Amino acid sequence: MVTGLLARSASGVKKLVRDRGRSSAELTLTGEFELAIAGRNVTVPHSAERVLAYLALTDRPVSRSRLAGTLWCDSLESQAAKCLRTALWRLHRVDVDLVSGGRERLRLSPVVAVDAVDLADLARALIREPTLTVLGELPRLIEHTELLPDWDDPWIAVDRERYRLLRLEALESAALAFFGQQRLGDALVAALAATHSEPLRESARRIVVEVEIAQGNIAEALRGFYEYRRLLRDQFGVEPSPVLEQLVAPWRRARTEG
Repeated sequence: MVTGLLARSASGVKKLVRDRGRSSAELTLTGEFELAIAGRNVTVPHSAERVLAYLALTDRPVSRSRLAGTLWCDSLESQAAKCLRTALWRLHRVDVDLVSGGRERLRLSPVVAVDAVDLADLARALIREPTLTVLGELPRLIEHTELLPDWDDPWIAVDRERYRLLRLEALESAALAFFGQQRLGDALVAALAATHSEPLRESARRIVVEVEIAQGNIAEALRGFYEYRRLLRDQFGVEPSPVLEQLVAPWRRARTEG
């Protein structure tokens, strides 16, 4: 699914700090699906959840026929259209108009704030220019790890992978920024969050090793290196890159000589 939410260019990034006073509803798509209206959690049928999630991730008007055909792809066109009408009727029963549009096209209402939008914007800001203000928002990105992990709808897969890669790049960028500021503890937290999400990502592992060496925790650095080497050998039968090997080479030699 080609979307506007996670594929936006840097020039299309919305303001990182949003005017929450203009949003009467909040939609959470990282982790468990949640819909809150005026600060109160609201439960809607799963069919309605799927409509909201699709429109949120698409981030643009969508034709009714495409929306119905994507969400109920195993049904006849007439049945899919009926399912969409039922889902929209159920959404209209809540206190806020969550979906806007006319007879042909629909989109998520501007009054709905989407956490995945904010987190994607935060990730881009961390990658482009990790200022102190932006780095202060990093815990939000560390906490929100995956996009609707329990949903198996095919149309989510592309957005889920885009968010995963965007988040990893942002975590590494933040770790390097902290490392440059000699905030070694913060750098290690950010880098470890990246390795936890993707244990085989060497760029994140390399940052962890560099930070631990800078902290004087040589044993931890070596332990992490050997763990990563074992994972690579078990999974793919390959060795770490020469760059990572060289980082730990002096202490590996000392360990061997000892």
